[in-house]
Amino acid sequence: MKIKILILLLLVCSFSSWAQINILNADMPRANDTLRYSNASNNFLPITFEGTGANFTWNFANLTIQNQEVQRYFPPTSTPYILQFFSASYGIPEGNLNLGPVGGGTASNAFSFYRTSNQSLVQIGRGATIQNIPLGIVYSQRDTIYKFPLQFGDTIFGNYSGEASFQQLGTLKQSGTRKTIVDGWGMITTPFGTFNCLRIKSTIIGSDSIVFGGFGIPIPTDRTEYTWLAKGEKYPILEVIVNNLTSQISSIRFKDKYRPEAYANNANFTANRTLASTLDTITLTNTSIGNPTSYLWEITPIKFNYVAGTNASSPSPRILFTDTGNYSVKLKVNYLGGSDDTIKVNYIKIRIGARAAFTISDNHPKLGENVSLQDESTGDILTWQWTVIPNTGVSFVSGTSNVSQNPTIQFNQTGTFAIQLRVTNVAGTNTLRKNEYVHVWPTGELTHSKEAFISFFPNPVLNLLQVKSSQPEPINLKIIDMIGNVVICKTIANESDKEISLEHLPRGMYFIQWVQGKQTNTERVILR
Repeated sequence: MKIKILILLLLVCSFSSWAQINILNADMPRANDTLRYSNASNNFLPITFEGTGANFTWNFANLTIQNQEVQRYFPPTSTPYILQFFSASYGIPEGNLNLGPVGGGTASNAFSFYRTSNQSLVQIGRGATIQNIPLGIVYSQRDTIYKFPLQFGDTIFGNYSGEASFQQLGTLKQSGTRKTIVDGWGMITTPFGTFNCLRIKSTIIGSDSIVFGGFGIPIPTDRTEYTWLAKGEKYPILEVIVNNLTSQISSIRFKDKYRPEAYANNANFTANRTLASTLDTITLTNTSIGNPTSYLWEITPIKFNYVAGTNASSPSPRILFTDTGNYSVKLKVNYLGGSDDTIKVNYIKIRIGARAAFTISDNHPKLGENVSLQDESTGDILTWQWTVIPNTGVSFVSGTSNVSQNPTIQFNQTGTFAIQLRVTNVAGTNTLRKNEYVHVWPTGELTHSKEAFISFFPNPVLNLLQVKSSQPEPINLKIIDMIGNVVICKTIANESDKEISLEHLPRGMYFIQWVQGKQTNTERVILR
């Protein structure tokens, strides 16, 4: 007798697990719920999703998971549309509305708003932000999604419509019809598990349109939604949406658990340069898929500083490395549904930076005299580029050129010249410019005498030039500028004449040509 009772109980339990169910308001989500789902590939389904009926078995265990997301059910107070939808039970973020050219492009921050009761689940409107204005489209005819209790064989048919006007752009209208039929019951299996379920098919024929100046552009929203619901699961076990205009699947998603592999290869980043020196600031830029909620950068070895107000939690930090070597960079990103990280080993290579340095064999050469430029740069230099400013009256000679490491140059005109050297190595470039570095004087102005006893000081001089002589004879002198003009002509006959004011002259180099008795010479003086 006990054996018969046990067999009977097993049969009853088995029958109950396959029995028809009904869906109530208690099986629907609530505000502040957070439910995870996986998006699946639409390349194939193990069996056609259109198959249905009583006591039917749907096997989607082999769905390929592309990624995961988390859907939140927001209370109206947490959205920009509380004034329009204060009576809603919750709002769900959705894809932005493409309004076309008349509406000014895409409407952002879109929500669908729903109201639940023991009798039904009804969509009461949509919200969207257009040109920074929160716009609520409250349906005058509500879109009835389900009526409770929802059970096999139920059919629901209804219309929905709503409109809202916004600043001088016209009126946004939404309207359509929805036909819903509970066309199957049985068991469904997905990668999440196996559930006793109802299958619901909803066919929506609708359009969104902007009416501007009496002219409207409708955007069709025709689709068919296939939904599998289970007791107490709140979110559909599986949802397949088909675009009726193309007959193509637009999305497949199912309730799921956290799967780390769904986030593989989502984290990613780039650097503005991967070969640099300790003088260069490197910018790391997050390029991760989706919308991470936070970032964490790890760089090894730890020989760097975050600069420009950034830190390890910035989406695009800026880094200044303090030592040479190879650096590995890791980025971890968190999503609402999980996290992902990626590491690039020896991604950034820091080398000794190029530092330009040079000297010249004579920075006061005679006209036509050859002088040598000597490179003294550091940092494994690969290329040199010399520039003489101005570049007129200058020649590279002795088989050298402006890209030689140690060129020889000849000045063919008098004047003051700047020299610039630009060097390059694997880490980058560096430039050094020495202004007023070379002063070229005319050859005919100088004759030297070892017996000259005349001196001029200080040199360089600011304003007053002092003249010192060991001989009593008068001194006849001329002060000549760089282009050969005599700017001062003076005879020094006594001590009171041995102070010469130069304050009225432009700053630069001058030549002092003097004659005393049989002695003659030319001196250079810098007026600073």
